Amino acid sequence: MTTITRLLVSAALASVFASCSTSTMREGAASAPAQPPPPAYKGSAGLERLKSLAGKWKGASPTMPMPVTAEYRVTGGGAVVEERLFAGTPMEMLTTYHDENGRLALTHYCCLHNQPKMKLAKSTTDSLSFNFVPTSGIDPAKDEHMHAVTLSFVDGDTLRHDWAHWKGGKPQPSQGFELKRR
Repeated sequence: MTTITRLLVSAALASVFASCSTSTMREGAASAPAQPPPPAYKGSAGLERLKSLAGKWKGASPTMPMPVTAEYRVTGGGAVVEERLFAGTPMEMLTTYHDENGRLALTHYCCLHNQPKMKLAKSTTDSLSFNFVPTSGIDPAKDEHMHAVTLSFVDGDTLRHDWAHWKGGKPQPSQGFELKRR
């Protein structure tokens, strides 16, 4: 990396850090003008609902060989909800929920070694349903993938997942599980 490139990267990172920083620097460290915290991000109604899931969850499923664990985290300055299933196991998966042009979407980093993208298809007071977006580099006629998911808010401490799994261009039996807040 050239000296000029290093300086440009360093300046860019400093600018990003200053924009995202919500605290002042330690006393005695090089000082910079204190930056006001960024405004709170207000997303779509669906994203705001997902933010309420922050924390750890646990459940079971007749189709899963182990207990289902989940952790929800709000990140990206409040613009993303991260869902981590089966953390620390070979089945670990990550789903990120975020708004695209004001509409809730997700990317599911699957243990099937692909990343299907889905957009919100239907929202009710107690559920969010997502459907596969064909532009995610997966051929639904031949590639095994998760094709849809519905999240049902049973109550404030109970969440149900119903995943639609496709293989060989055809839907397979639904893979559902229920989680309880820990």
